Amino acid sequence: MLSVINKFDANKIELLQDALNDQRERYVELMQTNIRLQEKASEAIALAREAKAVSSGTSREVEAALSSIRSEVKSQIDGVNDKMRALQKATTNPLAK
Repeated sequence: MLSVINKFDANKIELLQDALNDQRERYVELMQTNIRLQEKASEAIALAREAKAVSSGTSREVEAALSSIRSEVKSQIDGVNDKMRALQKATTNPLAK
């Protein structure tokens, strides 16, 4: 074992330590980048959920407004049809039959 230790000189050990330190620094940088990406992904998910809630609320509002308009238009059509039937009765000569 001493022979293996003696084969390494101080320069080689220092180079290995420098390389190890560089790898550690790179690992820390990658972890920090990963954390930032996870935070951004969480923000994007939250924004997507908020957008979904807003769009579904808007959709319900539009559907309610359309339903109200449909009901109003149907009532107006029914009124016009009633007036047309009354007019037809008034203009029809019962003696012509």
